[in-house]
Amino acid sequence: MQEAVLKIQKLGVPPEGFEDAGFPEDEGFPSDEILDLWEEYQDAADSITRPITWEEAEILIQCCPTDHMSGIEWTVLHCIESVFVPEGAENFRKLIEKCNSDMMKNMLSERLRNYINNRE
Repeated sequence: MQEAVLKIQKLGVPPEGFEDAGFPEDEGFPSDEILDLWEEYQDAADSITRPITWEEAEILIQCCPTDHMSGIEWTVLHCIESVFVPEGAENFRKLIEKCNSDMMKNMLSERLRNYINNRE
């Protein structure tokens, strides 16, 4: 098990508002604690080596960003997709259904649909 995946599991789902954070002088700017969590999540996601194991994918699918994080959601998506094999499409679909994030679930489902449609 990769340490970076365990770190994401420990951090859990990152707080929302990453892209709408604004500037430090803005009212409602995230606290230092939230900024630190985003940075930790980003560093961990960037540290994951692909392909990941199925067990690691099951952890990541439960800790996905629920809104956009300047591309970090794509890093996590590509990690999850790295377990996909064509003969396991149904198992991968079941994995996607476990996703905590509607945004990520929709992205993964659409990409799987596109893959299947392009093979026909």
